[in-house]
Amino acid sequence: MGHIILLVVGDFTGQIGDSSDKDAQRPMLTPEAVRGNMAGYQAQIGKILDLNQVEFHYNSTWLAALGFQDVVQLTSHFTVAQMLERENFALRYQSEKPIGLHELLYPLMQGYDSVALKTDVELGGTDQIFNLMAGRTLQRVFDQEPQSVLTNRLIEGTDGRKMSTSWGNVITILDPPDEQYGKCMSIKDELIFIYLEACTDMPMSDLEQAREAFERGELHPMEAKKRLAWEIVAQYHGAEEAQEAAERFAQVVQRKEQPDEMPVVRLAPSPVDAVTLLCQCNLVSSKSEGRRLIEQGGLNVDGLRITDPNQTVVPVAGMIIKAGKRKYARLEI
Repeated sequence: MGHIILLVVGDFTGQIGDSSDKDAQRPMLTPEAVRGNMAGYQAQIGKILDLNQVEFHYNSTWLAALGFQDVVQLTSHFTVAQMLERENFALRYQSEKPIGLHELLYPLMQGYDSVALKTDVELGGTDQIFNLMAGRTLQRVFDQEPQSVLTNRLIEGTDGRKMSTSWGNVITILDPPDEQYGKCMSIKDELIFIYLEACTDMPMSDLEQAREAFERGELHPMEAKKRLAWEIVAQYHGAEEAQEAAERFAQVVQRKEQPDEMPVVRLAPSPVDAVTLLCQCNLVSSKSEGRRLIEQGGLNVDGLRITDPNQTVVPVAGMIIKAGKRKYARLEI
């Protein structure tokens, strides 16, 4: 229909933080923290969209220009009762948890994005319906045709809880093929077809046939997850990478063999604690993640399991470090 894709980077609203899915007041972020969070957005979006056909906009362009009188005028089109209709605000109000006035302004600011860009259609998760509808309200105020709103269900993390990097249950667009494949294989069985429907281009006819076979017990969950994992990796990295990831998963996880190739890390032959070793080998993203992994029995050094995060390890040439089921590193000195 000739529409232009507009992607709004919430550098202004990000300093407040959207409380749509929060049951407690969210701390305000600094501009530096917001810029850090924005880094990498283009790389992620570029996996899905042709960036030459996309316009990027920063909402500080128009929100920072609003005066206090402008803000008061915007608030006059909403009521406190409307704000408290939001489930998370209502629950916090009933349980006497604080709700900051700045949080009540977030839907107005997101709604004003639609006014500034004169949008025809806005997409978002189901948790964003209130904010998206605020855009329609304000567009009417500014004599614009109210936008259509399209929402998608929120996808649970691999363990069935809300996706959260702190819980380690997130599959990201920029994850390497082996990571995406392995994480897909670890999801709960009840999420398989939710992921297939929402996150892949698998034809619905094929998906329904697979679902029916699964429900009849003719399709094993492992095989269904393999199809999901292949579809996800192929979508973001290509069919060849998906096939190679499948073969490596079978080798390393199912047959419990060491991979033919693994990252080589050069370390000094100086004693380090187990958590530091994991970080130096780039096998975890943080010390807290490394500590959890070790306490859960996920670290093996030359085949010996280490469960004490403070245990000292002396790196030697050729030492094999295994983190979890899939991550390996070989040491050089």
